[in-house]
Amino acid sequence: MTLQSGLDRRSLLGGIAAFGGLALLPACAATSQTAAPAAAPVRNWAALKALAERYVAERKVAGMIIGVGNGDAPAFYTGAGTLGLQRETPVDAKSIWRIYSMTKPITGVLAAQMISEGALGLDQPIADILPAFKAMKVAIDPATSLEARPASGPITVRHLLTHTAGFTYHFMPSAVGKAYRRFGLMPGMRTVGREPGDGESPSSLQAFANAVAELPLVADPGTAWNYSISLDVLGAVIEKVARKPFETVLQERLLTPLAMHDTGFSVPAASMDRLATNYLLHSNNLVPVDAPPKTEYAVPASYPAGGGGLVSTADDYMRFMRMVANGGHHGSAQIISPEAAKLAVSNLLPRGVFYEGNQGYGAGGRVVTTAGPGLIPGSYGWGGAAGTLASALPAQKLSVVLMTQYMPQQAYPLPEDLGKALAADLGL
Repeated sequence: MTLQSGLDRRSLLGGIAAFGGLALLPACAATSQTAAPAAAPVRNWAALKALAERYVAERKVAGMIIGVGNGDAPAFYTGAGTLGLQRETPVDAKSIWRIYSMTKPITGVLAAQMISEGALGLDQPIADILPAFKAMKVAIDPATSLEARPASGPITVRHLLTHTAGFTYHFMPSAVGKAYRRFGLMPGMRTVGREPGDGESPSSLQAFANAVAELPLVADPGTAWNYSISLDVLGAVIEKVARKPFETVLQERLLTPLAMHDTGFSVPAASMDRLATNYLLHSNNLVPVDAPPKTEYAVPASYPAGGGGLVSTADDYMRFMRMVANGGHHGSAQIISPEAAKLAVSNLLPRGVFYEGNQGYGAGGRVVTTAGPGLIPGSYGWGGAAGTLASALPAQKLSVVLMTQYMPQQAYPLPEDLGKALAADLGL
């Protein structure tokens, strides 16, 4: 197995068939059948600190930073290690990390705001905006063939937000997934993880969306949850509606208002010394696969991937998650409307479609719908392929962000470990 193929087959963009094991961080902290009360101030987050130190000491990761936000109080950060095994710079809240699929909630929340304004309709067919999706087909046997029949209904914005559009990913074991590879439909991928025979990446976001529309779906829209490129297609929808490049809309509506100055689709040369090295766990060793200054993030990709293309910092992503947890406001500013914030963390799955157990799916992230062992209703969040994790609990106005860099993300029980540490520090 080569490092390149190992990265891809182990879910480069955070794409595993189901993210049930992610456990949404604070959701792990609940030990009763009811929602946890708002977290009381904690003087010493000893368990979180010990978690970061243990993972570094055991050489599971080179570095790790964990942040906790409660209401409008200053966020707390604790961490250990450095930006790379052979580097001396310690990690901190301003270190830059590849967040891969943690891009999805950002794109989803942006769409939720546009829905609240009436620019998009939650159940609006995307063919109204992108005509190429007007007559979609569904593979009769997506595992083995591209032979297809007409889809039973249109793809809607809701379907894109919740991975129920019928799309898939290039790393899924199916004929459709393999076709994505042949045509270069691998949003967020640049050089790391690419294999011989992979097609050239489309030259723009609209070209990507048009190429996707040419291939069959793996399921009828609105009938099943399939982890997919749907948030990347949503980026093309947003771009077309706003009549501006997707990255410009994202910058103007979320990144600049939230002062997320280190979040973007590439890393400027002046910030390169803050970018962590990314590793592949190979034979129990951390093997570097992308490191500054010769990183693939030195320049933007051919198009922005709304489902997995961003880099960010713990401080930046904490601002975003706190805004979601606080009903759309951050500090004294209302970044998105309360209606948009509520929509984003609601279960938006089509009727009759289920994600996992008593969990649903909101705007690009999992939501907990009912109380259960280790589950706090209203928890919202997602994770990334390189071990990053984030969650917001609006009822408790609590947010948690963890940044580290290793692949595949399911190699360690980090979500469960983080939940236990948080529970210990909160006295739950």
